[in-house]
This record gives sequence, C-alpha cells and structure tokens, in this order.
Amino acid sequence: MSQSTNRFQWRSQSAFIIVATGATLSLNDFLTFPVLAGQNGGGAFLLLYVIFLFLLGLPLLMAELLIGRLGRSDPSRSFEILASQQNASVYWKTVGFVSLLAAFLIVATFSVIAGWSLSYVFKSGLGIYSSLTASSINSSFSEFLLDSERMMLWHTLFVILLITIGAQQLHKGIERISYLLVPGMIAIMVIGLIIASTSTGFEQSIRYLLHADFSMLDANAPLLALQRAFYTLALGLGAMIIYGSYLPANISIGYSAILVITIDILFSIIVGLTINAMVFSAGMLPGLGSQFAYRILPDVFNQHPSGQIFAVLFYMMLTIAALTTSLALMEGPVSYIQRKFSYSRIKSVVLLGMAIWAFGLGSIFSFSVWNGDGLTIALFYGGEAVRIVYNAGFHDVMVAISSHVIQPLAALFLCLFVAWVIPREVSHREFAMPGKYWYEIWNYIIRYITPVLLMIVALDAWGII
Repeated sequence: MSQSTNRFQWRSQSAFIIVATGATLSLNDFLTFPVLAGQNGGGAFLLLYVIFLFLLGLPLLMAELLIGRLGRSDPSRSFEILASQQNASVYWKTVGFVSLLAAFLIVATFSVIAGWSLSYVFKSGLGIYSSLTASSINSSFSEFLLDSERMMLWHTLFVILLITIGAQQLHKGIERISYLLVPGMIAIMVIGLIIASTSTGFEQSIRYLLHADFSMLDANAPLLALQRAFYTLALGLGAMIIYGSYLPANISIGYSAILVITIDILFSIIVGLTINAMVFSAGMLPGLGSQFAYRILPDVFNQHPSGQIFAVLFYMMLTIAALTTSLALMEGPVSYIQRKFSYSRIKSVVLLGMAIWAFGLGSIFSFSVWNGDGLTIALFYGGEAVRIVYNAGFHDVMVAISSHVIQPLAALFLCLFVAWVIPREVSHREFAMPGKYWYEIWNYIIRYITPVLLMIVALDAWGII
C-alpha cells in the first residue's frame, strides 16, 4: 500500500467520528427522512431503513474508508494505486475522478440552498417573518427566488465561508470547525427537543415517527427506504475515501462506520420528532421537499411562544449541516487539484471555490431569469427512451447528473472494485475484525447483496423501475 509518512492524519478516532458525522448530515436527513418514515408506517419504515443501512450503507461506507486508507491519496489516485498493485486496469481511476465531479456539482447546487438557510438565520433573528401571514411568507420566498441579486449575495457569503475554512490546514480548518459545529448541532437539537416537548403536538409526533404500523407499508416503501439508506451517507462522492485516507492505521474502520451510521440515525429521529411536533401543534401536516422549510415552517414557528428562538436555531442548524457536508465533498477535489497541479492548499481551495460560485450562478438563474428554459436528458434502450430529466432547468439538470447518474454508478463500480479486485487477505488484514466470522459476513454482503441493491437504486434514479 502507498502511505506517505508525512500525510495528515486525524488526531483520534473521536476526531474522525465528528468530521465524518458532519459529512453525512444534510437538509434531507432533517426534513425528508422523518416525513417519509411517518407517511410509510413510522417505526415499520425505520426498521426497513436500518436493514438497508446494514446491507448497503455500512458495507459501502467501510469499502470507501478501506480504499482511502489503503491508497492514502485523493480518490482517483487511490484507485490508480490499488489497481496497479493488483495488475488491474488503470481506468479504475476513472471511478474516483467521476465521483469528484459529482461532488463538485452537488456542492455548486447545494451552496445555493445553503444560502437560503443562511439568509433565514438573519431574517428570523430580525423577526421579519413574525408579523407575516402564511400566504405572505410563501409569497416572500417566491419573490426571493426570483431576485437573482439577493440569491447571489447569500450564495456568495456561503462560498466565502467554505473557502475561508477549507483553505486552512486540516487540523486548523475542517477538524477544528467540526469540533465546534457538530457538538453545536447536538446542543441545538437538545434545546429544540426541549422546546418541542412542551408543545401539544409532541405526542402525535412520537406516534407519527416511531409507532410501527406495518399496514401502511406498500410496495414502494422498501425502495424509498433503500434510497435514503444510500443517499444519507454521501456515498459514491469520494468524501469518505478522502476522509479514510487521513484515518490512522490503529483506528477500526468497522467500528467507526457503525458509530457514524448510528449517530446519523439519531440525528434524523431527534430532528424529526422536534420539527414534526411543531408542525402538528400548528394544525398542519409535515411535508416533503426542501422548500417546505422556507415556505411553511416560518409560519409554524410563529405559532409557538418560543418560535423566533426556535426558528433561528433551526436555520442555524441547517446552515451548519450544509457547511460540514460541503467541506467534506470539497476535500476530495481539493486534494486532487493539489496533487495534479502541485498547487498549494490555499490556491486549490480558492480556485475550486470560484468554480463552485460560478456554477452556483446557473442554479440561481434557473430559479429566475432562466426559469422556463428546460432541458431534457434521456436514456435509450430497446428502441425506447427513458427520461432522466424532462424540461428541467440548470439546477435540476445538475442534480440529476450528479445524484441520479454519477453517484449510484460510481458507488456500484467502487463496490465491485473492493469486492472483486482487492484481495480478501488485504481487506481482512486492514479491517482487523474480532474474529473471521464478521469479516466473512461483510465480504458476502459486499460481493452479492450490496451490488444488487445499488443497481436497484440506479435503475430507479434513471426512471427504469
């Protein structure tokens, strides 16, 4: 294996757990998962979700960390090193490269949404929404989307945050800020849960999210649970490979991966209980979609005595989650640019940040001046066309290419690489599991079960199933 003696390493296992947890938290974890669970049998859906996390999420997360620690480089170079060691095709490095491309596109579009959250922190703190009606709040957000200059301001501020933190050396940048922000999110969640527990909808929220009603499960529920198990951990995007490349040899990959997944589940449940309690107390039903947080929730917060405080904390938490996730997704491309062009970290981060800012403008304009200018992308097989995106704007196209095309494909080939190219004795030695039995379970799942599940995710993303 290729290991540089002077390569950065996380200070401890707790440091890695914190930064990896920050990488997996996003708006979808906080809003989409609790609603999906509630609409599909609550605890019954949660059980399916946990099963798929252990059949897809955990094996694949361990595989990405394995590639990173064995390769000790950016995702593309790590694939190249490991393929060369096994006399495999050099083109395996393409898997790492396209995962970095997907990560870049996701950050470019995600930074625009993060700008919404950042703006709502200040607007909520100033009490702008306190005196507005539900329809006025909805109209205000629609006007905001059409105002490219205001959208650009908050997008720019968020990108500046990314550049400022990302340009620091890892101990002083990502590691230190994660030590501050991730516990900060936990504190915010605890405060929010305490506030929500005093609301009239808290008991209903518990039943909605945690009570297992298997009669509500339909044929589509397992697919929804499988999707969430895949997308929640930022898999197939190179983030966990690059974070794994900084993982000291004495830290257990399996144990660390289980901790990250467990914390991610707890975050989603606690935030779901809190937000759903507020929504039920306002006489509403939880809704899907990122815009629910900006069109509906401000009115929900207005109806609670501590609503303004809760709103500030909630949008601050969304901003922090977006920040830690974006920093993780940026790290792979930054490392690649540093190696490929021999640039300093500062120069690499600034150049990448400028590219993220520029692509983000496309997302901003797709909500305003480019609104209505659609693009269609389709796959053709057997003489039939399957549309991946239909009459979609720039923002939706970038999301479709990165999340629906590249991400599941990169994850699938990564899975096959670890399962069939890297020798069993290498992965067994690196995992150092207590007893061969646990390794054999992982090896069987990563070879025969996880690839099938990834194919299902990909075919669903392409609209084939």
